Amino acid sequence: MATTLRLGRWLALAALTLWGCGSEENAGGAGGQPGGGTGGVGGAAGGGGSGGSALPPKVRIAQFNLREMSTAKLLDGADEQAGAAAEVIARFAPDIISINELQFDIEGIPSLGSPGAPASTQPGTFDGGAGNAKRLADRVAAVNAAAAFPHTAITLGNSGFTWAGPTLGNPSFVLRGWGDWPGRFNSAILTKFPIAYDKIRVINEFAWDALPGNSIEKMKTAIGTGVPAGFPLFEKGIVVVPVEVAPGALLYMVMHHPVAPAFEAINPYRHFDELQGLKLFLDGKLPGVEPLPAGAKFVLIGDLNADPEDGDSLDGGIEPILSHPALNVFFPSGAGTKGKNGQYNTYLSGCGKDDGSTVDDPTTKFQMQLDYVLPSKTFGAAKVGEVFFPDFQAQKADFQLACKASDHRLVYVDVETVQ
Repeated sequence: MATTLRLGRWLALAALTLWGCGSEENAGGAGGQPGGGTGGVGGAAGGGGSGGSALPPKVRIAQFNLREMSTAKLLDGADEQAGAAAEVIARFAPDIISINELQFDIEGIPSLGSPGAPASTQPGTFDGGAGNAKRLADRVAAVNAAAAFPHTAITLGNSGFTWAGPTLGNPSFVLRGWGDWPGRFNSAILTKFPIAYDKIRVINEFAWDALPGNSIEKMKTAIGTGVPAGFPLFEKGIVVVPVEVAPGALLYMVMHHPVAPAFEAINPYRHFDELQGLKLFLDGKLPGVEPLPAGAKFVLIGDLNADPEDGDSLDGGIEPILSHPALNVFFPSGAGTKGKNGQYNTYLSGCGKDDGSTVDDPTTKFQMQLDYVLPSKTFGAAKVGEVFFPDFQAQKADFQLACKASDHRLVYVDVETVQ
């Protein structure tokens, strides 16, 4: 069940040698839930635009923040969270899924012997020896072969990397983006369609003080601190991954996971400005950043850490996104209960624990709408979708499965494409 919104709210480094990003063969049709995805198409990725052959009539696209999903969890065949996450993804069998909070594996991090990309790997790139997107895809395929993703990519943003510039004596500026270690929290994509790897972009270097109309002066007045010159705006980065949904036809997955507007005094202001930077990127007006091609088909997707009605975000942060004229805005529903529009909630505190424990009664926990799948009007409109937030009483087993997988809920929409 779902309801339409009532509005009332790349700087990629030189290409690294790619490894294990999946077969170029098609995965075939999707399984799992009735009305599942359409399956991929064969062939090499096309050109820079988004034209080409006729699109599939329907494309299922999902978003899933997997709380603190690490290399160690994915390598552990008995890990309950990784197993539950794979089962949830396999059940809904999307054609494309965006993943947040996936560790970009770098050798020796967080401990000696950990596999991954070379230790010298820096933010602003993708894959290059990292394998966690492929590991996650392998676990999904082991649950449901018809839900396999032959094409994967994981990108590397600012999370956990040290800021080399001045800190103004403020510990909030020691790291470029929060993370227990370099590469801790990142975005990845698993897809049945080929990826145009040479066109992936990670926009992570854009300076906060370069954002037109930024909140830095407002922040100075409110909390008494400015921002070091050149300090990055985006805690992780805006990620653009072009996917060939039909021969020669690219769909640009615009993936974003801004800082949470909590925990540190600067975060509400950085979060607000990240969303304003995202809006300017969609407008083609983020200074010095190449926009999407004119008329591009795209999907804005991710955990935006902003609820239209509730939470700690500064007023007006998410509204420019949800009212953006290029987007078709649609909110799928689940069995969330708290807040002004609880049926849209995608987050439940207390879930996704490393010990496999679950929540007994979600009405006693913190709930919010944080995750979004927003297709461009050039691509199509979503009229069907779901938040996998099962009823904790009537669907107890599914509720516990969702809770083991993450503190966020998988969200999917079926996009009816523009032909």
